[in-house]
Amino acid sequence: MTRGQERGQSAAPRRDWLVAAVAVVGVVIAGYLTATKLTRASALFCEAGTGCDIIQASPYALFLGVPTALWGAAVYAAIGTIALVGLSQRWWLRAFLLAVSGVAFSAYLTYLSFFVIRAVCVYCLASAAVAVALFALLLARRPAGGGRRSPTRPARVASLGVFVAVVAVVFGAFVFAGSAPEQTAAYREALARHLTALLPYVECDPKGIGARPDLCGQVGVRAYPTWVINGEKREGVQSLADLAGASRFTTPPK
Repeated sequence: MTRGQERGQSAAPRRDWLVAAVAVVGVVIAGYLTATKLTRASALFCEAGTGCDIIQASPYALFLGVPTALWGAAVYAAIGTIALVGLSQRWWLRAFLLAVSGVAFSAYLTYLSFFVIRAVCVYCLASAAVAVALFALLLARRPAGGGRRSPTRPARVASLGVFVAVVAVVFGAFVFAGSAPEQTAAYREALARHLTALLPYVECDPKGIGARPDLCGQVGVRAYPTWVINGEKREGVQSLADLAGASRFTTPPK
């Protein structure tokens, strides 16, 4: 064996099991949120109509046509895969930039949750915490630089990190602004008129005004709100897109 081969073997990157384990936690959380979104189910320990339901029913729960949480699961899976391959300088930089994009986008989603949707989802916060943990772990594991051309020299890492974070937030805002027709006032008002004409409101809380718990018992109401649309019962907060589809609403009138 030559000295060059010995140096190559000694420099071979090792698998980072801690980073991989944290990434797996992120995949589990984001994957669970994806499943609840696709199945229209309420998350465990979150009652129907609470913060998790509200956020999952908002337009921000979909990104480019698929559950937003699925993108998070993909990022975590990619970081975990890279950690198992080995964090060489170039692979570390790729994993680090993925973590930066995850932290930036999670921060943007948290802002939307608190100040736009005005609801809190513990699973979303847990996913954001995983993104921050991966960012911190990878930053602490930055390979030592090898000169001006090293892909992990501090100046290069900082500039690329800022660029990726800005792109993640700006692109996310652009997509959310243009991809959800239900965010327009005309659409919401037309859908509200459609649902008001189609669905009579029944107060199920015995303490409410004009309550009819007898009718609610006949339908089998277990959570608030419960929707019965065209014979189909749905529990919890529903997205405008789901309500439009269930009630066969298409476009607002001209």
